[in-house]
Amino acid sequence: MVINEMHAHDLFGELGLLTKKPRSTSAIARTKSEVLVIPARAFLKIIQQEPQFAISILEMTANRSQVSSERESALVFMDAQARLAHLLLELDKQEADTGYITISQDELAHRTGLIRQTVAKALGKWRRQGYLLTGRGRIVLLNHKSLRELENQLIV
Repeated sequence: MVINEMHAHDLFGELGLLTKKPRSTSAIARTKSEVLVIPARAFLKIIQQEPQFAISILEMTANRSQVSSERESALVFMDAQARLAHLLLELDKQEADTGYITISQDELAHRTGLIRQTVAKALGKWRRQGYLLTGRGRIVLLNHKSLRELENQLIV
């Protein structure tokens, strides 16, 4: 399952350095990438000497914690369709509400904790209901209101 998505210039691995506890996560790059490794001593020295950097790290960590909490709530309190609708609306928001999303069914499944068949079934149903259009790795949202209603359904 995809837990977090990083973009150019993002920082990760700071929790392991700050807590001095090794983490057992992995990262996979989808595009050609370069990674700069900062040794723990150097990182901690910068934190001590540069208060603004330390504040930035705290803000970033707090934001990630909030996003993680929202994702955990979605997994616990939302059914499959609500999780999928939630993710589609979030992805649309990241694309400035264009209604056009480029993502595969496999990726949707990974990011929602569902199996691909469940994603395909929901997308097919929503396509027939006129909520969206689907194509190879592309989704066009047509009915945001209906998707928001699905998103707000909690598990009973």
